[in-house]
Amino acid sequence: MIYAAFSVYLLGILFIGRGVYRLWADLLRPATVNWALLPGTVVSEMAYIFGCLITGGEVRRAKLIDAAGGGKSAAGDGSEPTTEATPRLRLVGPVVAAFASIIACGACLLLAHWAFGRPMTDVFADACDAIVGRGTLLPDRLPTSIAEFWTHVHVQVDLVRAMGRTCLSFRRLDWRAPVFTYLAICLSVRLAPIRRSFRATLGAIVATAGIIALLGLWARFHQLMVDLWPLVSTVWSLLLALLVLTLTVRGVVALVRALVGKAPAGR
Repeated sequence: MIYAAFSVYLLGILFIGRGVYRLWADLLRPATVNWALLPGTVVSEMAYIFGCLITGGEVRRAKLIDAAGGGKSAAGDGSEPTTEATPRLRLVGPVVAAFASIIACGACLLLAHWAFGRPMTDVFADACDAIVGRGTLLPDRLPTSIAEFWTHVHVQVDLVRAMGRTCLSFRRLDWRAPVFTYLAICLSVRLAPIRRSFRATLGAIVATAGIIALLGLWARFHQLMVDLWPLVSTVWSLLLALLVLTLTVRGVVALVRALVGKAPAGR
């Protein structure tokens, strides 16, 4: 059951990351967002290019960030780097390229956790324990009834609360905690290429989940998944808290703009 839960959370991380990116791109210049997420931008785009090349595709232009004004995407909205890489295989190629991006960002996230993440995950576990009396909140099984569904929803609120307590504790932690937090945001938000084929990205997610489920038949890998669950819980909670914060900021900005726009008309 933990593999099904992991697949759902992986898909959720993909959607939340895309949503946060779009919200930031609406509030700020897309080039500014791409610079802020530079580690994730570099890993995701370079992995996508590599995936295109191994399928026999071509790279016509590779420019991660357009310093002149934000980098026009294929849709023309300036929200993506101006990298033009096309897989050769029509159906399989885009899935392979998106799969390469997911694997590369996931591997870098694991590396960042190994190097910098222990203080962050430990404090987050303490925050979860202070809220509900156990060191992890993220359920490792999906709800199977209406009651379990609403319990699951309530758990998400507790996760945001625990992440808020964790971030407020940064002043008492060493430099590794904020470094890991920054890298985790960059890599999870850019987990998959934003302006590529979304069907191909979903196919890559399904392929990833299937591979993990097959590897789960190996007992040692099952224990590895259990060991990695605190990291999954931390990244999921971090993105949830980031989404709530971003929506709050956007709501305040929209309110201020509406009030300022109405002020002259009321005179």
